[in-house]
Amino acid sequence: MFKIFGGSNRSNPENGEDLKIELIGIDQWSQLLAESENRPVFIFKHSSRCGTSSMVLRRFEKQMRDREQTYYFLNIFTHRTLSNMIAEALEVRHESPQVIVLKHGKVFKHGSHFGILDILQSIPY
Repeated sequence: MFKIFGGSNRSNPENGEDLKIELIGIDQWSQLLAESENRPVFIFKHSSRCGTSSMVLRRFEKQMRDREQTYYFLNIFTHRTLSNMIAEALEVRHESPQVIVLKHGKVFKHGSHFGILDILQSIPY
């Protein structure tokens, strides 16, 4: 089951809430891959100990609210094993902050630091 920030299945972007789905377990992996068959799936890897990560996260959240699109949020300190598994499974070197965009179960785009915001600009809604 998904653990959603704010306690509901989907937050309401009209109320200024984020559409984060906290990625907390390997059991979410197959669902996430299945979702990517129908639409781009965004994974944001965040380091709560990094000022750059926090700054990029705020900007990323705003862009995702503007899109009214959900995304998976992974705190790398709380779930480092899961973060490493994702890096290995997708063959994408771990960085933080980092966004990985999946389409059809494969990496469509990925980037880190301020390059994350450029990636969002290049992906249609």
